[in-house]
Amino acid sequence: MFIKQSTAYTFRMGPFLDESDGKTAETGLTISQADFRLSKAGGNFAQKNESTSASHDEIGFYTCILDATDTNTCGELLVAVHESGALPVFVTFQVVEEAIYASLFAASA
Repeated sequence: MFIKQSTAYTFRMGPFLDESDGKTAETGLTISQADFRLSKAGGNFAQKNESTSASHDEIGFYTCILDATDTNTCGELLVAVHESGALPVFVTFQVVEEAIYASLFAASA
């Protein structure tokens, strides 16, 4: 998945599954800003900058919002969460410069 550099982005993360049976959707987790750990371009993990907590959508998927600071570094962006009671979940994005993003996804691409 590609994200345009220095742009806010909202996505669903999951499914979060019960750590004991590995299949039951966890629908009542409290996932705060600090629980979202980001690694930009292979750097050390840090909490996301955007301040909201995750909200449950359905079947164990939670909405995550990143802001322009979270996506300001080109390269791999790894978003990871390991919440108590659930198995770890991660998503990997490729952050690209605006011109590259536009050449791939703009109407004139």
